[in-house]
Amino acid sequence: MDVLKSSRMTKAVIAVTLIVAITACSGTPQQVEPTTGPAATVAPPIPQVPSGPQLQLAFATSDYSVGPNRLAFGLIDSAEGPIRDATVEVQTFMLSPSGQQEGPVETVIAVFREWPVSPRGIYTVQLNLDREGSWGIGIIASQPNGNVRSTASPVQVKGISSTPQLGSPAPRSVTKTLADVEGLDQITTDVNPDPDLYQMTVAEALDTGKPLAITFSTPAFCQTATCGPQLDVLKDLKATYGDRANFIHIEVYDNPHEIEGDLRNAVVAPALAEWGLPSEPWTFIVDGKGLVQAKFEAFTTRDELEEALRAVLP
Repeated sequence: MDVLKSSRMTKAVIAVTLIVAITACSGTPQQVEPTTGPAATVAPPIPQVPSGPQLQLAFATSDYSVGPNRLAFGLIDSAEGPIRDATVEVQTFMLSPSGQQEGPVETVIAVFREWPVSPRGIYTVQLNLDREGSWGIGIIASQPNGNVRSTASPVQVKGISSTPQLGSPAPRSVTKTLADVEGLDQITTDVNPDPDLYQMTVAEALDTGKPLAITFSTPAFCQTATCGPQLDVLKDLKATYGDRANFIHIEVYDNPHEIEGDLRNAVVAPALAEWGLPSEPWTFIVDGKGLVQAKFEAFTTRDELEEALRAVLP
């Protein structure tokens, strides 16, 4: 098949898919409010659109707002499972309630991030979504075997994100430290905790003038089984950059030693509401001036976090 003809057909499929998607999702958008109970750790439903019998798009991110956004997603073949070897082109389209679309507004090649804890991974890309409203995310996946397939899904872009905006001051949370408890089991569910991660409150760390990396996670009760591995990444970064930046782990639950395997006993840590977290794990990179420079929803590999951290190091 002629390459130009194939490209036109693929983009036509994306257009049709997005029209169907926005029609199906029309009406009042669901608003996700930060919760104050244990359910705060459950990621909000993300609208997904079947792309046919073979290719599905699964988002790992959910908090999109006007400006720069990190999009993380998986591609799943209904017969073969996760797709790891594709060159993935991501296109953005501005959508109207009537199904009209503008774009592609932006076209970017995604990066595949292999997870160290399993034979899985996700694709990530940085996008600039410059207007509030409904956007379409179009995917063109080209595999080494010659297969070229497409899929698309709508996302809702808010004027202001639930979590701290990039470039905004980090919340000065007075989080628990080792000085406030009798033992590490009262401040983290990590089975191999690093005491260095619990020495300072967020407010105290911000006052040092050093960059700060913060991970919110609950290794023992994570809904996605990635909180422990995410905390391990934070420990690895601390081992390398601990003399140049501060590192803090914030346990999702304020009373881990009282849960006893029953989340009905759990109390969500106040910092989750202060940071507006709709899910977990989350990791934030804050510069020496106390401004949020990068944020990462869901499991994030060391190389991606390290790149953001190095950008704020003195």
